[in-house]
Amino acid sequence: MQWRKGDNIFYFAGEALGWRGLRNDVWLFEATVGFDEGREEADSDDGRLNGLGESDEGAEFVLQARRAFNADWRYWLDGRIIAGEDGNIGLFGVGRRFGEQNDGTGSELAVVAVFHDSDRANKDFGITAAQSTASGLPATSLDSGIRSVGVHYNYRQYINENWLVFVEGLYEHYLGDVADSPITRNNYEAELGVGFIYLF
Repeated sequence: MQWRKGDNIFYFAGEALGWRGLRNDVWLFEATVGFDEGREEADSDDGRLNGLGESDEGAEFVLQARRAFNADWRYWLDGRIIAGEDGNIGLFGVGRRFGEQNDGTGSELAVVAVFHDSDRANKDFGITAAQSTASGLPATSLDSGIRSVGVHYNYRQYINENWLVFVEGLYEHYLGDVADSPITRNNYEAELGVGFIYLF
């Protein structure tokens, strides 16, 4: 759910509460408080996470800044910091919007590089000595650095005056120590989502 006033949007989405605002036509800022859902052994259907225990849910604070090259928002640079109790992630990307419309509909494509510190890297992909003994997987310790590169695509289209449909796709290719971690099933992750927005 979201409420808009001028160039500011306040929203609540699942476990996230945030604000997004446009400034000087070419700057978009966003601040969000949310939660990392953690990881459970049951998240793997084939038992690949057995013996690794469960990581607790933790609060996260997200700050994002997007700078358009001009006021039509055809091209932009994007930076995002995700700070949490168990480490930090940084995302940096460049994007392009297709079409001539200025109502938020149409297609967007962005290329993103993702970095993490050692705390977050080991929370997500590391295996301690105790976890190694319990799971049979080799102990794994990761350093800070680049995590992945990815491509993000989204499409929005009005169905009628009140309904908007959106499609979102994400491909993330893991690099370095992350790709070699025993926790990583493949060296990539892909997601596809479809949703609807109702405008009051």
